Amino acid sequence: MNNEKQQLMQESLKIAKTIQSQIHKTVLMSSAARNYKVIPNGLMFNISNTSKYKYATVKIVLNGLDYYDITIFNVRKKIVDTKKDIYCDQLNVILDDLLEKKDWLKTCPDSQYYIKKESV
Repeated sequence: MNNEKQQLMQESLKIAKTIQSQIHKTVLMSSAARNYKVIPNGLMFNISNTSKYKYATVKIVLNGLDYYDITIFNVRKKIVDTKKDIYCDQLNVILDDLLEKKDWLKTCPDSQYYIKKESV
């Protein structure tokens, strides 16, 4: 039983590292991401001072279909936003969309949201 638990933790650690590596560093830095925690099949971290949230917790979990589910919790641990079935290449744009207000994103020429909307 202990060996099974250890194997599950190693698998979860690998998934968490993969998720973190797929998020662009500027998305993490601009949201002051910190206190990373490995959770079963995912990653959890705190953010602060985005245009939408003063403080919040982001939970990203790999679901059974090989997509990501993202959940945002406020300070009181209440769910304030969710997105399901996210492809890995959509992760940065979706996180920007969840953490920043749309009018703020439009003022940032370097934002992936801005680039995506302009190229469409």
